[in-house]
Amino acid sequence: MASLTVIFGNGRGKTSSAIGYLYRKMTEGKNIIVAQFLKTGKNCGECNFFESFPNVTWYCFGKKEFYHKENKKEFQEIIEAGYQQLREEIINEGVDVLILDEIGIALFYDLTKWEEIKDLFQFVNEEVIITGRKVPDIALQNASTSIYVKEIKHPYNVGIQARQGIDY
Repeated sequence: MASLTVIFGNGRGKTSSAIGYLYRKMTEGKNIIVAQFLKTGKNCGECNFFESFPNVTWYCFGKKEFYHKENKKEFQEIIEAGYQQLREEIINEGVDVLILDEIGIALFYDLTKWEEIKDLFQFVNEEVIITGRKVPDIALQNASTSIYVKEIKHPYNVGIQARQGIDY
């Protein structure tokens, strides 16, 4: 079974760290799948860059709106459909590295189940990386590596909005 790395915390750079790993493995010719949960892929610098590489497959399972309790069912349906698509792709095509970006938040808000996500790991050859501001304890217990990203200062806290090319 693949090794599991969990990158979590309230600091900036969780996705960027996972993307750095993706880049290193991509240059080795590894087959990589990235699935971003709760993100649309619109105006996404990394999505646009990596879509041109034949050994990287990129999915986004989200909506324009942010997740709220009122639209939980809709998000659960999007994520379930995404999970099924991922499972089929991984079983049929194989994958060396699987990055599940923001799956921690989807798990935290009970939009998907750990058992389903963990089921994917058996089909991954080398590494699974999950990210999210929050992750359930079971993810940390199953991780071979866990990285906590702590916020010290953030531009958003002084009124600077997310900047394209820097924050997304």
